[in-house]
Amino acid sequence: MKKLLPAFLAGILTTFSFAPAGLWWLAPLTFALLFSLLLETTPKRAFLTGWLFGAGLLCTGLVWIENSMSVYAGMPRALAITLAMLLALGLSLYYGLAAWLAVRFTRERQKAARLIALAVLLVVMEWVRGWFLTGFPWLTIGYTQIDSWLAGYAPLGGVLLLSLLVTLTASALAGLIRMRSLSATMPALAILVVWSGGYLLQERTWTSPDGEARTVSLLQGNIPQDQKWLPEMLLPTLDFYIGSSMENLDSDLVLWPESAIPALARNVRADVIEPLRKTFGEQQKVLVTGVLMNPEPGVYFNTLISLDGGEHLYHKRRLVPFGEFFPLAWLWKDSLSGLATMGDDFTAGSAPKPLLKIGDLTAGASICYEIIFGEEIRDALPEAQVLINMSNDGWFGTTWGPLQHFQMVRMRALETGRYLLRSTNTGITAVIDVHGQVTARLPQFERDVLTASFTPYRGLTPYARFGLLPWGGTSALLLLIVFLQTRSRRLSLPASH
Repeated sequence: MKKLLPAFLAGILTTFSFAPAGLWWLAPLTFALLFSLLLETTPKRAFLTGWLFGAGLLCTGLVWIENSMSVYAGMPRALAITLAMLLALGLSLYYGLAAWLAVRFTRERQKAARLIALAVLLVVMEWVRGWFLTGFPWLTIGYTQIDSWLAGYAPLGGVLLLSLLVTLTASALAGLIRMRSLSATMPALAILVVWSGGYLLQERTWTSPDGEARTVSLLQGNIPQDQKWLPEMLLPTLDFYIGSSMENLDSDLVLWPESAIPALARNVRADVIEPLRKTFGEQQKVLVTGVLMNPEPGVYFNTLISLDGGEHLYHKRRLVPFGEFFPLAWLWKDSLSGLATMGDDFTAGSAPKPLLKIGDLTAGASICYEIIFGEEIRDALPEAQVLINMSNDGWFGTTWGPLQHFQMVRMRALETGRYLLRSTNTGITAVIDVHGQVTARLPQFERDVLTASFTPYRGLTPYARFGLLPWGGTSALLLLIVFLQTRSRRLSLPASH
């Protein structure tokens, strides 16, 4: 118990290193505390310690999930909170497994090897969490560093490389505190080199402009989620979006949020989509809007339509479990059906790359949840000259969820070296530059139009070119060092008689 409570509290504190608090310096400190607790323990106790750390982080960091279930799906709040906590406790098992593996395969006296193993295996488990059982990479620790010096490494190896640098920093800090028999010089020097390198890398731009700056108008309708699909809201909603678009035809590009048109495309094609296509074509401008499509019975797509005189489509490829489709639907769909907009499962788009033509530019397109998967956004390169993300975080109200989501959006711009244009229903609507910095944004929960400039870019960052290889190669090398160190120590032990 002496070690379990501090682990749980350290996990809770780690939540504040993410948005909205953004105390990025907390993450290396809380992980250093966790690693100190794991230096002298058994594998079984290590699993429990790691699991409780993860529970502290995820139970506080993911509590916002309850809002969509209780407020908009009509689920009793107690049940919604219970389900959100069960999800968090289940995801916390990854932290427990990482701790168990590190302690199981290193000896207690091999403190340096154990600290390195902990740093690497915790991030390996973040990677597994990002794809196993559809994947849920929310609260990946590297996101905490979007505003720290370590952000300079994001274009090299993506968010997982940042996670690894955070945990390695934590290992060095734990070494400074606990490994009294060793000189403090090496861990301190390692921290200095890593963080100074990140500072210098922040000055580097890996991609280059591809043409002149353009103007974009991003519309934020701020329509409450419980009113969005009411029949009587269709005309007021369209009045705002169409009227605001006509007032901003000076912009090269106009973006509406995810499913901004609260109707199936076929039901508004003649009165809304075709007139807009014609108007924007005549003006030589581009409109992109989200809409739901039902091309045949039982098939629904969450879609972006680009209207520039022609019509170009992007169907969402990565669907939200329980929100847009139901894994093992026979088990629980009847009790949770209120979460899906249409009551039926959506169909995932099958395009090999998430690209959308917007006038003379090619955009890397994503809808809401898709933006949290860095490897899928990377699929749009090198063709994409700009990234666009349409979202509707109205499901999550005033919770931390939309702010954490926006933190991940910023990371995608930094990783890829592309401007990112984001239009949302309730916020956060913003323009983000190639360094992951916000150049313009609207406040949440206000109806407004954001007009700003952006520049198309070309070229590839190392992450865009090599993907997870920099992170994976570094992790594999460190694990090899741990393996060789632990094996050499075992081979050198005297035989017992």
